[in-house]
Amino acid sequence: MDSLKVENCPIGAFIHGLFHAEMERYVFLDFDGVINTRRHKLALFNKGMPLRDDYGPFFDPKAVENLRDIVTTCNAGIIITSTWKYKGIEAMHELWAVRKMPGIMVDVTPTVPAAFMYTRGREINKWLAANAPDNPMEYRYVIIDDGFDFMPEQVPYLVTTDPVVGLTPEDAVKAKALLL
Repeated sequence: MDSLKVENCPIGAFIHGLFHAEMERYVFLDFDGVINTRRHKLALFNKGMPLRDDYGPFFDPKAVENLRDIVTTCNAGIIITSTWKYKGIEAMHELWAVRKMPGIMVDVTPTVPAAFMYTRGREINKWLAANAPDNPMEYRYVIIDDGFDFMPEQVPYLVTTDPVVGLTPEDAVKAKALLL
C-alpha cells in the first residue's frame, strides 16, 4: 500500500481546521453494518471477487450513495465512530481519498475507557464537548449505526441500520430530517 501523507490528501489536515470551524452539521458514522454490509460481502463472494483491499472490507456502493445523499444535501461533515478509527486519523483520511468516499471526513471520535454501557455514546459526547459550538442550537448531528451503545439523550439522533443491507434510502431520509 502506498502511503499518502495527510497534507497531500484532498481532505487533509489543512482542510480539517478550516472546515471544522465552520461545520454546523455532523454525521457520526459507523462502518460495519452501515456502509460495510453483509449483502455486499455475499454479492462479492458469489461473484468470486475480492472482498477487501489494503484498507479493509469493500464498502457497499448502494450504502455509500445513500451516505453521499446525506452529506451533499445537508453539507455535513463526517466523524468516524467505527472501530476502524483505531487505524488512526491519517489512515482514515487516506481511505476516504483512495476510495473516493463522499463528503469530508472531518475527524474520528476520541477513545474513552470501555464501560458496561454507552461507550460509543460517551465518545460522541466527548467529541461534541471538545469540538462543537458552545451552544447546541448552533449545530445538528445524526448518529448512523447498527448498534445501540448510546446515551438515552442521543437516541432521538440515532438512525439504526440493518447490518444486512446497511444505510438505505429510507435511513437517508431520516438522517436528513435530523440534520436539516
